[in-house]
Amino acid sequence: MKWMSNLSFVLLWLAGASWMTLLGGCGDKAAPQVEAHSQLSTKSEITASAASIPSVAVTKGAASDSSAPGDSLHRPFAQACTTEVNADSGVALPPVYTLTGKNTGSLNEAIQEIWDHIRFVDDHGKPQTYVLEFEVAMGNQALGTLEIRTQPEWAPNHVRNFVALTRVGYYDGLRFDRVVRQRVDGEAGGELLLVEAGSPVENADPAVSHLGYWLLPEFQSNIKHEAGIVGACLMPSEDNAETAACRFYIALTPAPAMDGNFTLFGRVTKGLDLVRRISEQPVLSQEAGPDQGRFVQPVVIRKAIARPLPVIK
Repeated sequence: MKWMSNLSFVLLWLAGASWMTLLGGCGDKAAPQVEAHSQLSTKSEITASAASIPSVAVTKGAASDSSAPGDSLHRPFAQACTTEVNADSGVALPPVYTLTGKNTGSLNEAIQEIWDHIRFVDDHGKPQTYVLEFEVAMGNQALGTLEIRTQPEWAPNHVRNFVALTRVGYYDGLRFDRVVRQRVDGEAGGELLLVEAGSPVENADPAVSHLGYWLLPEFQSNIKHEAGIVGACLMPSEDNAETAACRFYIALTPAPAMDGNFTLFGRVTKGLDLVRRISEQPVLSQEAGPDQGRFVQPVVIRKAIARPLPVIK
C-alpha cells in the first residue's frame, strides 16, 4: 500500500479558507503539507455540549482514562485511527464547516478529547455498551426515533468513534444521505438495499465526508449483513479499507458481497420500519452519478444522543 509521499493529513482548519483553494495544483503530484491555524469559534460550544452529557468528563489535556478496571477493549485514538491520506483512496480535504455550521477542526479536537472517556466498562468494572438514538424528521413532520445498539466486541474502535461523534453533536441536523438499491446477480433475493447517513456536506460527497481522520479497519468475517445491521461507510474505490470516518449505513437486506469487507459495529433495535420508510422516499435520480439515491426532500436527524447500557451476560 503506497501513501501519498507519506503526507501527514493532520489538518488544522484555516479560518475562512476554501479547501478547494488549498487543493489547487495538486494534480498527480504529492500536495504540500497543509499547515494552518484552527478556527475555534465553535469549539467551546462543541466541548460544552459533550461535557453536559452524564458520564462524559471533557477536560483539556486530561489524562487517558484507559486504566478503568477491565476495559480490555480500549485503544487510544492514535492506535485506532490514521491521519494519512492513501493516494488511491480518492479522499479529499474535508469541509471547513458542516452543513449545520459546525467547524470540522473543532469537532476533530473535541472527539480526541473525549475519546479516552468513552469506556466499555462502568465505574465498577462491569461491561457496558451504548445505544445511539436518532430523532428523525422530514420537513416539519417527525418520523420517529431510531435506536442502534452498538457492539464493542465486534469493533470497539468504530463504536467509540460513532459514540464520540454523537456526543459532540456532530449528527444533530445532518441527514440520511441516500438509499442504495441494486440488483445483484446470483445473490439470494437478488437485491441489495441499504440507507446511508452522516455526511457533513449537503451533496453527500464521500471524498470530503470526514473530519481529518479515518478508522483502521475492524473487518469481521463471521458477522454477516442482514436487515438492521449497521456498518461504517467506505470510499467507493479499490484501496478503501482505511477510509471509514463519520458516515454509516443500515442494511435492509443480506449483502454477502459486503461481508468481511466493511466494519460492522451495531444493530437496529428500534425503528427498522422507519429505516424502510426512509428507503422508500423519492430520490433525485436513479441513474449513476452524484445524485443517485439522494432524497428529494431531506430526511434530517434532528437530535442524536448516546447513552450507556449495561451488558447482561
